[in-house]
Amino acid sequence: MLTISKTYHSWTPQRVLRHVGYWLAWLVFYVVVNEGVFENGNYSAWVFFEMCVLPIKLTFTYFTIYYLFPKYVEQNNYYPFIIQLAILALVGGILFRAVDYYFIGRYLITIEHFLEKINNDKFLSFQIAYKAIDLLFVVSLVLLIKLFQLQARKQKESQELLTQKLETELQYLKHQLQPHFLFNTLNNLYGMIITRDAYAGETVLKLSSIMSYMLYDTNAKFIKLGKELENLTNYIELEKLRYGEELEVSYSVEGAVEEASIAPLILIAFVENAFKHGVSKDFEKSWIQVRL
Repeated sequence: MLTISKTYHSWTPQRVLRHVGYWLAWLVFYVVVNEGVFENGNYSAWVFFEMCVLPIKLTFTYFTIYYLFPKYVEQNNYYPFIIQLAILALVGGILFRAVDYYFIGRYLITIEHFLEKINNDKFLSFQIAYKAIDLLFVVSLVLLIKLFQLQARKQKESQELLTQKLETELQYLKHQLQPHFLFNTLNNLYGMIITRDAYAGETVLKLSSIMSYMLYDTNAKFIKLGKELENLTNYIELEKLRYGEELEVSYSVEGAVEEASIAPLILIAFVENAFKHGVSKDFEKSWIQVRL
């Protein structure tokens, strides 16, 4: 399917088909309009006329969209683009008029309108402006398509930059969280070993599970929510072992989590801050409630 927003990086058959279809549409348009205005009943003459001036229209159009447009519009330099486009249209109008006045009307097409025009009109006339406007009219639709594609591409690039920024922030969060968490847990584990705490072995197992999760499972863009919650549970259990009776922790999960996915290590940052800032040494007992 041919779509306006689709762009090409090479001249594929589909791209060639789009261009051929575009120029055939203009050919039909001008032939029908001219034949209807001048009422000469001769479609073939106007087809021949359009084929004679087609190289001018092609050159003007492709120079505009493949040179002027990338050089100025894509760089947000609209005023130089407008000025050079106007100059190019004027030059194209003069050339268009010259081909029409000196070649087509005199030697190739014997239409009454052309004979009258040659006898009565001068070369330097309003016809030059008319031909320039004609060229601008032809290129206008292509420019609209190019502007639409440029806007779509900029929106895509902006979205990609935003996504990349968020992914970078998430990676920073992961790298920041891992050593910070590991340092605290190892300190706690050291204290438990010194005091011969019975839960030291269980702490090592939970820490091993968390580190395995952080090193191997969090490289994916999304993971199963159940896996993230399993890691969150191990973390909460480690913190409960750390604080003991000084802290009352309530943790509950509601809803179906089996089919859901989430970016890894998103939830643990909130829970870690709850333990870091929610436990006070000024009280005999603190509490944390985690409801998900």
